[in-house]
Amino acid sequence: MKCYTKTIAEIRDMYDNRQIELDPPYQRKPAWKTKQRRLLLSSLFNGIPIPALIFHKHFISKKMKDVYDVLDGKQRLETILHFIGKKELKDEDELWVDFKNPKTDKDDYLYFDDLRLKTVNKEYENILEKFLQYPIPIIEYEGDLSDIFGRNVASKEVFVRINSTGSPLKKNEIRHALWSGLFFELGTQLEKKYKNLFLRWKVISKTDLDRYLFHEFILELCTACFEGNYTDKRKKLDDLLAQHKWTKKEIKKVQKTFNKVITWIKEIFPDDLIKVTRFKNKSDFYSLFIVLLKLEQKGYVTNDKKTNKIAGRFLLTFSKQTQQLDSKYSEKVITDIKLSEHEKKLAPYINSTRQATDTQRHREIRDSYLMSVLKDGFFLKPKDTRRSFDKNVRDILWIELMEKTDRPKCPNPTRNKKCKKYLTYDDTQVDHKRPWSKGGSSKKIGNAQLLCSTCNSSKGDR
Repeated sequence: MKCYTKTIAEIRDMYDNRQIELDPPYQRKPAWKTKQRRLLLSSLFNGIPIPALIFHKHFISKKMKDVYDVLDGKQRLETILHFIGKKELKDEDELWVDFKNPKTDKDDYLYFDDLRLKTVNKEYENILEKFLQYPIPIIEYEGDLSDIFGRNVASKEVFVRINSTGSPLKKNEIRHALWSGLFFELGTQLEKKYKNLFLRWKVISKTDLDRYLFHEFILELCTACFEGNYTDKRKKLDDLLAQHKWTKKEIKKVQKTFNKVITWIKEIFPDDLIKVTRFKNKSDFYSLFIVLLKLEQKGYVTNDKKTNKIAGRFLLTFSKQTQQLDSKYSEKVITDIKLSEHEKKLAPYINSTRQATDTQRHREIRDSYLMSVLKDGFFLKPKDTRRSFDKNVRDILWIELMEKTDRPKCPNPTRNKKCKKYLTYDDTQVDHKRPWSKGGSSKKIGNAQLLCSTCNSSKGDR
């Protein structure tokens, strides 16, 4: 461990030389507000000491230079770099600094560009130089951190220990710091893909994005896709992150299942209608997601417009009824014996959303109610197995295609503009050339063809 100081100018040069890594995998997203950033700048301009930055120094052979991962002090560094125009911060305008003018002994404020102007007033001549020469204390760790912090301790664990004494890390931030790998990266990919959709649906807010709350929610849904059922989110998620050895095949399967369920929700609630229902709440959304997941895995039809429309109408009505009953009773648990028979059926669902919403017991209550209505109420229909080809047909057709060409094309029978053009094995589906509803056989391989998933879902019985 080394302790030393570097000036702001030296830190700027290190950043320009790409020697400072502000975002190692375990780091958190920016959490400071404008007020906190301005207070830091005021301290720097007025010569008030600030806490040390903590770096982990390591040599990167590809770059042939030392790189410093930021273990602590990311918010301070980002503020300084943003102020001097080296790093843009999302949702943060140009910063100014309040300080005591040494010439006039009056309160003043300036932007960084003002300090660099050649025409600046003489009383500001030395201010920029003093700012750039401000010495920032640095604590540097180098090499294997287990020598200092104990056996088998990595930089991500040191980050958690250090930050546990400052601005408190939330449990989801600690998970982000400690874990990485295929499953964690899948959550990141899906977060980027569906961020805007979930914002439109009002399932998440911009605040959820700042401290990985959305990322954790995505991982929770992915956990359900892997398990095929609801879980105790904290325990199961931690187990999958810490203990399960993920394969690429498992990740692809989870990703495919996740995408299918989200597409189904979009069909049930067209035009983002979900945002006006109770299913925009995370606990309700989770329960709906799990029920649709289980129905999809049991072979229920997911792309029938008529049944999806009926299901959407029911869920809208159900949402209105439960919200009315919810607002009618303010106590934690609805126990009024004067409830109508219909209200008595709704009460357990509402009670399960009022406290400890993530427990397995309460999730089971919501799951049971939604499943019974959507499945037993005949809003959704199971697939007719007579319509399906044998599981081996896809492999046989794929082998035949690959013998003819290395890059097979989708036949695109409906002239679908969204056709993916080229087939890949994972995205390929078997469909009838002559529709089953018009006498086409599911027993004859000659009536089978391979389509991309987009074309197959849009083909219907045409």
